[in-house]
Amino acid sequence: MRDIPFVDPYLDDRELQAVTDVMNSRFLVEGKYSREFERKFAEFTGTKHAITCNNGTSALHLAIESLDLPPGSEVITTPFTFIATSNSILFGGLIPKFVDVDSDTWNLDPTLIESAITEKTKAIMPVHIFGLAADMKHMKEIAERHDLFLIEDAAQGFGAQIDGKHVGGFGDVATFSLYATKNLISGEGGVLTTNNDEIAEKLDSLKNHGRTREGGYKHVRVGFNYRMTDLQGAVASVQMDKAEEILSRRKLNAQLYRDVVDGIDNINYQHVPKGYDHGNYIFAIDTRATKKKPTEAVAEFKKNGVLARPIYDKLSYQQENFKNIGSWRWAKVIEYPDYNSINCPVAEEISRNHFEIPVVPSLTHEERERVSEVIRKVFI
Repeated sequence: MRDIPFVDPYLDDRELQAVTDVMNSRFLVEGKYSREFERKFAEFTGTKHAITCNNGTSALHLAIESLDLPPGSEVITTPFTFIATSNSILFGGLIPKFVDVDSDTWNLDPTLIESAITEKTKAIMPVHIFGLAADMKHMKEIAERHDLFLIEDAAQGFGAQIDGKHVGGFGDVATFSLYATKNLISGEGGVLTTNNDEIAEKLDSLKNHGRTREGGYKHVRVGFNYRMTDLQGAVASVQMDKAEEILSRRKLNAQLYRDVVDGIDNINYQHVPKGYDHGNYIFAIDTRATKKKPTEAVAEFKKNGVLARPIYDKLSYQQENFKNIGSWRWAKVIEYPDYNSINCPVAEEISRNHFEIPVVPSLTHEERERVSEVIRKVFI
């Protein structure tokens, strides 16, 4: 009987055959499989354009670069997420402006955004944390009212929907990660979506050394080498064929856990608003109402054969790179805030009081029941 994992890529012979086909073709660089994946991804998310790249952080960098934001611009975002979100803002000499999260959804709180907007603010970057869509309708209204760009960090958001509309098409541009832990994977990999033709053209060019879509050695802008290989594209394309199955299995697991937690008074989970479909990338238990620390609970879960872990127990602005922002090269010309004085009390409380349990699609019925029983054992 295995220790039940919180990371377990959902792979089979179909991905192996696709990768073998690429190897046999001798055409390993971005090619037909990557194009096929882009087509499938755009169709699945209901967006006009999907553009592949080599990883999710590159996708964030490309998204920001495509908007031509001047150095020193502020980008409003959440501190409760992976560091790539705020780091990608720093890459271009921009300033992460951290705003607190909603106590129930754990996503960027739209009611706090307008008071954080200044004349330097140029964009809002919400994150669909753990697979739950942020309040995009509210944020889109704010962005339009203040003439701001809206960038969706959907690295964790594959499968998330609002009123039947998949994330990725609410903002000007969106980014997804295909890292090995995600709902949809290619090992490393990323994809951007947009309904804007001009942004799509820029993204294609920026990821390929500033070339035009005709290729060759004509470079019309400064660009990067962020292309996806067709080995990655082959895995991702097959994963798209399994997407409904993957999401369905994750949903089944997560709903069982919600039912179990609903029967226990002193713990909770990320609230899913009416009309929202959670992508169920991560199921996290909220321990704010209990005296048991996440580290203690994680240790007990492991003793019972269920692997678990805290995720973002340190917020972005609490990381050393922000505490020492003066050492960042852009700090020579950009005046950054003192991130040591930033305070987002709700995010800080959640960061100290959550941990994830396995929701991976490979779980058997017996394993789901075993995880459920351990939840009861640890908290009742």
